[in-house]
Amino acid sequence: MESTSATTSRTLHPPEQMGNSAAIAYGGCTLGVAAKAAANSVPSNYRLYSLVGQYLGPALIDRVLKASIRTIRQTRTFATRLVEVSQTTDGGEDRACLIALADFQVPEEASLLEYSATPTRTYSHHSVLEEGGKQRQRAVDAGMLPQALRDGFEIGFGLMARFFETRPCPEGVFAQNFNGLMKNAATTQDGLPVAEKGTADWIRSLEKLPDHAENMAALAFLMDGATGFVALGFSNMFLEDSGAASSLDFALRVFDNEVDIAKWHLKEVVTHVGAEGRTYAEVRLWGEDGKCVASMTQQTILRPKKEKKGKL
Repeated sequence: MESTSATTSRTLHPPEQMGNSAAIAYGGCTLGVAAKAAANSVPSNYRLYSLVGQYLGPALIDRVLKASIRTIRQTRTFATRLVEVSQTTDGGEDRACLIALADFQVPEEASLLEYSATPTRTYSHHSVLEEGGKQRQRAVDAGMLPQALRDGFEIGFGLMARFFETRPCPEGVFAQNFNGLMKNAATTQDGLPVAEKGTADWIRSLEKLPDHAENMAALAFLMDGATGFVALGFSNMFLEDSGAASSLDFALRVFDNEVDIAKWHLKEVVTHVGAEGRTYAEVRLWGEDGKCVASMTQQTILRPKKEKKGKL
């Protein structure tokens, strides 16, 4: 990103798409820009602990993103920033894609209580797992996954692979039905209600990131993944089975002041509720020491396809 004024900045490149065939950007691109812009606006000793807001519309992949920052609060302990991410339309006007409140705190000297939630089930450790691409090729070689579908997967979800190494856990639904692409694949969780299923990956960035702002941008980018279609994948469906599936809001909470995305973390995705044309999903991230370092909750619009009416 480059600064364009004391309160505005823009990306050097347009955002990119992932997991969706429409010419719109992966939401994690917009979210990462918001996190980085907000983190760059506070003193270097402040740490992000909350990024809460709304997706206002899809970002396009043919133009850069712009971020504007407004200071809401600045004290010796806390800082709050209002961040808006937008793009310039063909008519020259700014169209908002996302708006969020980012909260920061100077690290405390000590914690009165320390505890952490655990994953919903036991997952294999990354040390005994292969990288996701190798896992999928083994599935092709074993006749479990068509080569064309595997190739489509690598293209559709290739953006994540450019920045992160991912090792899917075989106990998770998405390692068994390939993110829902294999709709009829049997999984070990088939007998469970959708809200009791889970999927997980071990993941780390391919490069060491230089500072807190970069790590928060990468964290936000990473945590947005799968929330929009997890309920579909847990229900033997994929994006083409819905009339609309797009994230509406987000709440990123950070529980570790020094998250290092270059280290291995376990990322688990679950969904809690589906109702009123929306789903509610959660992503949580644990370090190798078992400490939960971040969570992301989102509501997603999930409309059924409109029935085609026959002509008389």
